[in-house]
Amino acid sequence: MDPDPPAKAPVRRKRTKPLRLLHFTDPHLYGDAGGRLRGVSTLDSLKCCVAHARQHHFPADAVLLTGDLVHDDARGYGHFSSVFDALRAPVHVLAGNHDLPREMQLRLASRPFDLAPIVRYRDWVIFLLDSVVPGATHGHLGDETLAFVDEGLARHSDAHALVCVHHHPVPMGSEWIDGIGIDNAGRLLEVLDRHDNVRGLLWGHVHQASDGMRENVAMMSTPSTCVQFLPASDEFAIDERPPGYRWLHLYPDGRIDTRVEWVEPEG
Repeated sequence: MDPDPPAKAPVRRKRTKPLRLLHFTDPHLYGDAGGRLRGVSTLDSLKCCVAHARQHHFPADAVLLTGDLVHDDARGYGHFSSVFDALRAPVHVLAGNHDLPREMQLRLASRPFDLAPIVRYRDWVIFLLDSVVPGATHGHLGDETLAFVDEGLARHSDAHALVCVHHHPVPMGSEWIDGIGIDNAGRLLEVLDRHDNVRGLLWGHVHQASDGMRENVAMMSTPSTCVQFLPASDEFAIDERPPGYRWLHLYPDGRIDTRVEWVEPEG
């Protein structure tokens, strides 16, 4: 009798499930729940964006919240728990130029909020880099921050990397906006160019959507959850587009699938 054939090794399917992220930025909340920025009720518009995301893009693994959470009003931080607690997902937070970093750290010190500058999810590592210059509108990345991301990218060379900042690191084609970006953005790009695991660079601040590629790196800006700025305008101007946010799917092979969602206000 012939011997039994050897048992076949189990087939291991390559994992293709993506890391699912939601990106909200520039909500500009006030302590007054009815506070408005350029005629837009900022708390209501943020709630509409989060509700839309919850309906269409859940479950999500994490939320990115990249700056200008409040509009120079520390009381505005008091609204964030009521908006994000129900999502039951970690919320990774980065300050913007209208934030009050000390108050933000105190008021968003517990779950679901996380103010760490780096987080690892399976095949991906996410950096949240502080570009705030106290008292200024433009951004800057200090030597320590640049060294931190350089070392972190090398240490996590086995992971794909998404780098998040508040201020924009590349020109937006708008004279007034480009005067308030990261003033030493070239140094950041030099650091990122040294590491072949960088897959995406994501920012807010500009209150408009953009998607492009640079050296095989996805370059993405996300609109505000409240008012938008008119693209390609050399002078300050408001766009008529509604509030928005971005979803991102980060795949184990380094691919990024993403889209901006525009959310018409209720009523």
